[in-house]
Parts: sequence; C-alpha cells; structure tokens
Amino acid sequence: MKIKHLTLDCANLQEQKYFYTKKFSFEVLDESDEFITLQMGGSKLTFIENRLKKSYYHFALNIPFDAVNKALHWLDKKVDIIETKDGKIQDVSNWKALAIYFLDPAGNVVEFIGRERVKAKSRSVFNEKDIISISEVGLPVFQVNEAFKVISQESGIEKFDCNSSTFCACGDDEGLFIIVDEAEKTWFPTDEAAKPFPLKVLFSIGKKEHTLRMESGMLGLEES
Repeated sequence: MKIKHLTLDCANLQEQKYFYTKKFSFEVLDESDEFITLQMGGSKLTFIENRLKKSYYHFALNIPFDAVNKALHWLDKKVDIIETKDGKIQDVSNWKALAIYFLDPAGNVVEFIGRERVKAKSRSVFNEKDIISISEVGLPVFQVNEAFKVISQESGIEKFDCNSSTFCACGDDEGLFIIVDEAEKTWFPTDEAAKPFPLKVLFSIGKKEHTLRMESGMLGLEES
C-alpha cells in the first residue's frame, strides 16, 4: 500500500510550517493562510489550520533501514527524542524494524522507522531527502474489527499485525493503517490518548486509488 497524501488538522499552522520547513527543510508544494502542503519522499503531507481543536495524530515516515543510526544523530540536534525501554531507538523485532519517536509542535507523535524488508540505501549523510514516504497513519476508532472490515471490503487491504480486539495494523511494510481502540489505547510511546480527529488519506493498492476520511470519529472510504 502506498500512502500518497495525508491531510491533518492543526491548531497553529505557522508553528507547523516553521518546524517542518526550517528545522527539517521539507519542500513546500502549496500553501495559503489556511493550509500548507509538504513533500515527504514519495508522499505529501498537508496541515489545515483549525484553531477550534487541538488535534494531534500519529504518523510514521519510512527511512532506509541502514540509516537509522544516522537519522538518530540528525534528529538529536533538532528535536527531543522520546526514549523507550530500548532507549532512543525502539526495536520492533516482530516487524523487522527500528523506530525513533518525537513530538512536533502540534503534539503529533511522529515516527521515523527503518524496515529491513523495504529495500532502500541511505546516503553518507542523513537528511530529509532520505525520507522514503509516509508509512503509517493512526486511526482511533470505536470498534477495531469493524473498522478493518470497512476498509478491507472497499479496498482489499490485508491484515499485517492484528493481535487483539484493540489493535490492528493493516497494509504492508510500505504503508500501514494503525487501527486502535480509542477507549483503550494511547499513542506509543507516550501517555497521550489515541483520540479521533478529522483526517483524510489518499492511498493506493495496486492500480486503484482510494480516499479514507475520518469525521466525527466515523470512517468513510471511497474509490478515487
């Protein structure tokens, strides 16, 4: 699955713009007083300002597996890394991956993840150009199994790691939806409750494109 374009709300657009363009130098594709769209590898990320809500999300960015240590060195100069029991690099051994977590100004739990099964080589010095794509989007829902059925029936997406009634990762190493129970889960590795806020995801499976929307805690999916 390829995540092509992720759209999220934020309470303060200028803070997000400064963080992602000045600290990280991501390319601005389009912007106005209400939104900004950034290029993140092969994906796009749009923030839309909504001052009425302090929205926050979880999303991850794929990086080359052999670049994780270089990415940590680069990130350590820019953000406060969230440490886990494994330290600054979380071993996600059952996914054959290594992950680094931090917060952006909106409170989004951002993850840089290197997956052994994603074949990509890093350059000698890591920077934002080593980002491959957006690889995960968190979806807090009322019923995890029902949400997976809705997405699967419309798109054909398959289970990746669904080990309980409160957690289901679906998709593949290239792109995953992380479906979690909004009443039971927090966004790892923080104590922040996984709450549903408005979002939109344009993604593709094979040659077909789909748009997933979350509004008022409800998921909707349509073929693009």
